[in-house]
Amino acid sequence: MSHTAIPMPCKHPRIAVTADPELGEALARVRAATGTREADATLLRRLAVEGAEAELEAGRNRRVAAEALFDAMDSEQFDLDLTAVDRLNAPPAA
Repeated sequence: MSHTAIPMPCKHPRIAVTADPELGEALARVRAATGTREADATLLRRLAVEGAEAELEAGRNRRVAAEALFDAMDSEQFDLDLTAVDRLNAPPAA
């Protein structure tokens, strides 16, 4: 009797990701920092899901911060010296 593995169909499509050196190093850094022993595919999926949420949260935080800044500027809660800002951002003189 043969016990050949029969592929189980998955109801979700798969995404091919190339396991290049950069990805391998990123996964190794996460493993070193967290001690996780998850398989590559499991770890990559978790990082993608958590990373997407972190990116969306960062975008929400940027919008809230920008709105607070504009509200403060509109209510004249602080004086912004644009000339001083330009001097700080200017390249160093040769």
